[in-house]
Amino acid sequence: MKNNLLKAYLTVIITFIGFFATAQPVDPPADPDPLPAPIDSQIIWLVAVGIAFAYYIITKNKVSITK
Repeated sequence: MKNNLLKAYLTVIITFIGFFATAQPVDPPADPDPLPAPIDSQIIWLVAVGIAFAYYIITKNKVSITK
């Protein structure tokens, strides 16, 4: 019984030594996040380019299928 208790204590101690040995110091606070990109003001242009690109891809695929 005493031998099993000693093994349990040693296992716990060795485990905690491993955790403490690999502990990292606390990082200082990071810089604040940069301002987000202004997509809201240019959403119309984004939609127009998306529709034009989709039209280009669809017509390109139709031409290659019919050949």
